Amino acid sequence: MIASVGFAQNFQDPFLNEYRKEALDHEQHIKMAENNVEISYRQYKMSVADLMPKVNASADYWYVQNPMMMTLPDIEQLGDLAGAELGQGANHQYGLYTSVTQPIYRGGVLKERKDKAAIKQEMSLDQLKITQLDVVQMTDLQYWKSVAQKELVHAMYSYRDDLTRIEKLVAHKVEVGTVNRSDLLMTEVRVNRANLAVIQSENDLKVFTMSLNRLLGREFESMLELSDSIVHEPPISNVILAIDRPEYHLEEKRLLSTESDINITKGLYRPQLSAVGTGSFSSPGYNFQPGAVPNVQAGLMLSIPIYHAGKKQQMVTASKLKRSNQELQLQRTREIHDLEIAQKRVAWENSIKETEIAQTSVAKARENAATLEERFDEGLIDILEVIDAQLYLEQAVIEYIQSKLKTKIQYTYYLRAIGHLTTN
Repeated sequence: MIASVGFAQNFQDPFLNEYRKEALDHEQHIKMAENNVEISYRQYKMSVADLMPKVNASADYWYVQNPMMMTLPDIEQLGDLAGAELGQGANHQYGLYTSVTQPIYRGGVLKERKDKAAIKQEMSLDQLKITQLDVVQMTDLQYWKSVAQKELVHAMYSYRDDLTRIEKLVAHKVEVGTVNRSDLLMTEVRVNRANLAVIQSENDLKVFTMSLNRLLGREFESMLELSDSIVHEPPISNVILAIDRPEYHLEEKRLLSTESDINITKGLYRPQLSAVGTGSFSSPGYNFQPGAVPNVQAGLMLSIPIYHAGKKQQMVTASKLKRSNQELQLQRTREIHDLEIAQKRVAWENSIKETEIAQTSVAKARENAATLEERFDEGLIDILEVIDAQLYLEQAVIEYIQSKLKTKIQYTYYLRAIGHLTTN
């Protein structure tokens, strides 16, 4: 495990965990992954069944126009049996048959196939975890985008209200003759632009919430409860231990699966031993009598591969090369995960710094806007400076909201990278 110095955040959103559960219950990819887990379990049970005895039954019926009969030679040595006919010629030939086969030794192939099926089942569970984490991550990102957009809508309303207030102030000064009407027209244009910004931000919020509703399995137009804003708290220094993610466990099990392939290939060229028992009730029977006669056979079947033109060596070599490739893939996965952790940590820490700078900028822009509005009211500056100050404030607020969203997104990516993004 890799130790990385990060930061823990205390704030718990009141809606996010519930939305995660809804998304996990709804997402079709999760249901498909759960079905794959069940399929892999059934395949494991099939591999276990290959180790058990097999019982088969069959029946047949034949009408033979000229049935086979046995006539003994007419010689003195046979005595009274000389020239006798054995069997009465069964025109109707039929039988009932059962057989029991029990593998005894198949070169370890059956056991390896069972072990490989168990590995495949574990791989399907890892894939299910990966799919669940994908859904949680998508839900988190879409939720924070929606919250940020909701906060942006409020900011656009606030911007419009500030300009509307300034518009009234300018209109009053026009009435008393202290400013020109062109100043009022300029302010009204800015108010109209603010109204357009409100409409656009509300439209974007609807688009984001529709996407979130889709993840939750709700009607696209359904109302969603969202936090009013993204809470930015000063991070608390903490040591977070990165744990192996299911993606890495999946690659480990793929390596184990290639080991099983090698053992299966070797086992195919080892001696194969099985026990076989058969029972029959058929006519004609072993004594050529036309009536049905019972019979039982039991024995062992041994097969020993001797020469296959070097096929075994080629198959084993190919399987070993596949194992080597999987070992390299496992190393590569570890390197990529370590790199991802380092990159996501840096991106998250930098986003925190950006948010703090943006927060400071909002405070200064708001103070500047208030100061210039007072100076305009006192007749010391032109209206254009006041309008520009409001525009700077709007841009600062937008940048602050975007930086908070970026921090949340980078934090989500970082949690996923270190294996601490959970489905709870």
